[in-house]
Amino acid sequence: MEPNPLPKVQMAVIYAIKLTLPIALTQSIPYYNVLIEKLAASEGAETGYYSGLAHSAFSVAQFMSMFIWGRISDSRGRIPVILLGTTGTALFTILFGLSQTFAGVLINRLLAGFFFGITGAIHSVVGELSDETNQSTAFPLYDIISALGFVIGPLIGGTFAEPAKQWPNTFTSPIWTAYPYLLPCLISSAVSIGAAFLATFVLEETLPNKRKAKVVSPEEEPLLTAAVGATVIDVPPTVADLEPMSVRELLSIPVLRAVFASSGVLGFAGSCFTNTFVLMAYTPIREGGLALSPAQIGRALSAMGAVSIPLKLCMPKLLRRFGTLAMFDFCMLAWVATFAAMPFASFVAQRATAAPTLLAGTGEEAFREASTGEWAAVATVLFLSRLGCLAFSIIMILTRDHTPGSASLGTANGLAELAQSLASTVGPTIASSLFAVSASKHLLGGHLWVVFMLLESGFGSWVARRIRKYRD
Repeated sequence: MEPNPLPKVQMAVIYAIKLTLPIALTQSIPYYNVLIEKLAASEGAETGYYSGLAHSAFSVAQFMSMFIWGRISDSRGRIPVILLGTTGTALFTILFGLSQTFAGVLINRLLAGFFFGITGAIHSVVGELSDETNQSTAFPLYDIISALGFVIGPLIGGTFAEPAKQWPNTFTSPIWTAYPYLLPCLISSAVSIGAAFLATFVLEETLPNKRKAKVVSPEEEPLLTAAVGATVIDVPPTVADLEPMSVRELLSIPVLRAVFASSGVLGFAGSCFTNTFVLMAYTPIREGGLALSPAQIGRALSAMGAVSIPLKLCMPKLLRRFGTLAMFDFCMLAWVATFAAMPFASFVAQRATAAPTLLAGTGEEAFREASTGEWAAVATVLFLSRLGCLAFSIIMILTRDHTPGSASLGTANGLAELAQSLASTVGPTIASSLFAVSASKHLLGGHLWVVFMLLESGFGSWVARRIRKYRD
């Protein structure tokens, strides 16, 4: 059966809005641990305690707001929620660049996390703009946009951090010295403000009982490939499309419970990987790290996002050929391989330190220039992690497929995001603390945290298979 055409303009708008969130989230990653070390007066792997705490503050607030935003979007509409979220994200991104104390960073992360909880509403818009015939295209494209944000964000942070040092003849104002990370925050905030304008003036409401009647013109084109002469049938909304189910009713559906649990273990693995990889990249080699500079970390993370794009472009064909559940099982297994490969990168770095080469700069701020072998090891780890991250697209499809009626889609997405956010709240703190303890106490050769993550990701693969049990 030929897929129905996707609404070109509206999909482009919601994708553009989605793009701003990963940019705002990841632009700080290249300099995050440098900033935390300075504000918390920590050193090396010890910084992991504080960076994990700050990450968890963000996730706690996101966790607390996910369900709230989802319910509001189901009653008031998707656009008001998206407008508030993008505006709040812009504001607190700027304030993050003005933070001068670790306590200030914690408060900022809490407030920023609250407004970042609108992702469930954005997921719902994509779900309501697509249907069963074209969702295997809509959601992977949606995730490609997220991957693009992971390319752009770290590039912004790594390129424009500390502009007074990089371009002293251009950025001569004392503000750039006092607030060395303000410039990337301003750039990211400008992007978020652009998203708020799109939500206000271009995006159309998709909540069934708030949706305006629309006349479809013959000139409208599908986003990708549409069947020639496709017929658009206006199907009246059902009761399930107009009346949202309660949380209790949604949780009473076994397959949805399995989907929400899978979303949680996926969020745990993903958040732990991001946190521990950046921490390992920043940490000195003698403590099990890679000793990369913020600019190098930014390039690595941008490359990681770039690799995601061709992988996700293949997703529609892979989903149609192998099926949603088979692909989800494979992606969850990829997390096991990812964490198993991380000690290998550290081992290669230790072997390469016999003749280290420093980047420009001396003293405490000098960093090594990684060898070709080290970059190959890092690339392997990042590639495996991108295979695992394909599961984030699939979990949105599984949530949509098993939610009875679009009126409950915002709540269902909110619950899936809630489980994911809850896991992301505790994940970075646990993983970074285990990393710090493993490095300082040299437990299992400094790799106790790896053993823990292997067990967790193996458990996540088992949980994912429960979906098949209830679905079949």
